[in-house]
Amino acid sequence: MKLVCQAGVVLMAFMLAPSQAEEVVIDPSLRVFLTQFEEATSRFINGDPSAWKRDASKRDDVTIMGAWGGYEKGWKEAGARYDAVAGRLKESGARVRVEYLSSGVSGDLAYTVAIERSAVQRVGQDVPVQTALRVTHIFRKEEGAWKLVHRQADPLMEMVTPASVQPK
Repeated sequence: MKLVCQAGVVLMAFMLAPSQAEEVVIDPSLRVFLTQFEEATSRFINGDPSAWKRDASKRDDVTIMGAWGGYEKGWKEAGARYDAVAGRLKESGARVRVEYLSSGVSGDLAYTVAIERSAVQRVGQDVPVQTALRVTHIFRKEEGAWKLVHRQADPLMEMVTPASVQPK
């Protein structure tokens, strides 16, 4: 509960800060980690969760709300989920492209809000499928290293406006 409250405070503080219309500026220490994490994500979407799991917190408060629905809490459950999802994907040379929309660091907590784009090949499919996910990550410094504490991801889709909804 403490992490959720801290993360909420961090997110609110940065969301209320003046917006940057140009490029998202990422804290240098987080930027170094994110380069490594993006590579781990590319390996993940090719069916190899090992680098992803290396970059994840092993504590009981780790959570995932993945693009295939549901959620997991705790390292045992989240680690198993990472393995299960990576097992649905196969090597295809896919690379993730991350478009950071927002990020921030406050003490030992950090967050990113991004769009992840890739062409993943699922087990049993002959051709890769283009994907775009809306992703929020929360990271925490543990023994001096950034670790993934929370991932929320879901498919990016067209915005539904009131005018586009037709009454039955």
